[in-house]
Amino acid sequence: MILVTGANGYVGGYVLKHLRETQPNAPVRALARNPRNADKLKAAGAQPVIGDVTDLPSLQAAMQGVDQVIHLAAVNRDKGASTMQAINAEGTKNVVAAAKEAGVKHIVNLVGLGADPRRPYPLASTQGEGVNAIIASGIPYTILETSVVFGAGDEFINTLAGLARIPPVMVVPGDGKTRFQPMAAQDVAACVVKSLALPAAINQRLQICGPEVVTLEQIIDAILAEMGVSRIKLHMPVPLLKIGVGLMEAVLPKPPVTSSLLGMLGVDNVATNNATFKVFGLLAMGLRRNIGFVKEMTLGKLIRRSLGKMEYR
Repeated sequence: MILVTGANGYVGGYVLKHLRETQPNAPVRALARNPRNADKLKAAGAQPVIGDVTDLPSLQAAMQGVDQVIHLAAVNRDKGASTMQAINAEGTKNVVAAAKEAGVKHIVNLVGLGADPRRPYPLASTQGEGVNAIIASGIPYTILETSVVFGAGDEFINTLAGLARIPPVMVVPGDGKTRFQPMAAQDVAACVVKSLALPAAINQRLQICGPEVVTLEQIIDAILAEMGVSRIKLHMPVPLLKIGVGLMEAVLPKPPVTSSLLGMLGVDNVATNNATFKVFGLLAMGLRRNIGFVKEMTLGKLIRRSLGKMEYR
């Protein structure tokens, strides 16, 4: 039995799809916080189980009979009780505790590049706490680190595409030279699923990224070109942007940019040892030829999402 946490999340949907396509007979259990998502998870070929990584007893129940865990549950912003510390750090520690009790034989965890409790960014530091807990658990593990994940319904690229709909200016944070190595969501899912049966991935921390290293400004240029729009690019110092982002966080249920994410936009996010092909044998897709989905993004969608009325996907 495979248990997937964060199954209703963006990457989770791709992972369930890949599991169904490549391992149609494998029993898959999907952890869901909201019972309303049960039908969606059933349609994806999984057995839904109601639970939450912040609720240890629910995890203990969900882990019964489980051999492998794909741990995807994570948040990149604080909202009420769903904080990065509660979900990414303490939630992962709960997953580890329940997995040890249930005799789980393998945990696969997906985090951002450079997850480390010593870093001064809440997303990286809280995910780093979780990674350390998994490694120290004694359970065989695979930690996969990735850069920006892109695809239809993603958050990062679609947020930029929504902002690009506002004429005549496109704001570029800082100098726009921060480097990323975007990975397509379906390629991320393929690596996650391959990890389940790949001896070379056991007890390893592996970086999985796409083939292209691109700057933030190059990503914006690619989006504008794909959408066929022309904008005046305005480079704005990050300290000035923090004021506007702080206001958005104060008034919007799901602001398109948060202070945590803004801080990380100034830090390179590229692999130092890309395992995508070397370990997984996967020829990953590049960003610039595979972003036709941005044409579907509208300003209205961005507004509705920021108000908590819809997801991109």
